[in-house]
Amino acid sequence: MSKIEPSPFYVDRGRGGRYNQLLTDWSVNKMEKRNKKRLILKVATKIISEKGYSAATIDEITKRAGVGKGTFYLYFKDKADLFYSIIKDEFDNLIRETIKSVEGMDDFFEKIRKGIEMYLSYHQKNYFLFKILLQEKPCFKKIDFHRFWDDFFSRWGVIKEGIKQQIKECKIREMDPDDVIYSLLGILHSHIHRWILNGRRYSLVDKTDTIYEIFINGIRR
Repeated sequence: MSKIEPSPFYVDRGRGGRYNQLLTDWSVNKMEKRNKKRLILKVATKIISEKGYSAATIDEITKRAGVGKGTFYLYFKDKADLFYSIIKDEFDNLIRETIKSVEGMDDFFEKIRKGIEMYLSYHQKNYFLFKILLQEKPCFKKIDFHRFWDDFFSRWGVIKEGIKQQIKECKIREMDPDDVIYSLLGILHSHIHRWILNGRRYSLVDKTDTIYEIFINGIRR
């Protein structure tokens, strides 16, 4: 009878040792792969923000990350795929942190103010994100560009539901919730754009109350 080798996912708690090691090795390997992808993204973000998308090369990215080209192509199809991954990851973090910052708050208007503050704070710490978008917009394929922004705007469901409730309670004007979200993000992005063009000489977060007042006075009954 042939000997059946255990799955590396199986942990033999009785005999310990070997099977536990197989599981540990598999977990460490998975973690290393995840870390390598993060490392490539981090290095690529720095290079693209410094040189621009066109001047950044896969050769330089892999060299500075200390990985081989084969490793690069395990995670990304090409440089364009890497670029979209950078933008998507950063915006995922931005949305997650902004929504997390208003969790547990009941007052809709306080949520909006806190959300604005968090949004500005994130961009102040990670200004390269908006800078990359400004610099590299011509490099976006038109279809991918629209798809990217459609996905981004569609992920503010928590705010959308809050707006619907406020309209129902007659606390804000009756408007299309999508228009309200687009308007708020438009105001935010205009201020971030201006801040970057002015060389980031002032605190972006200090604009929280100005943006809040402009937005709220436009929608409140």
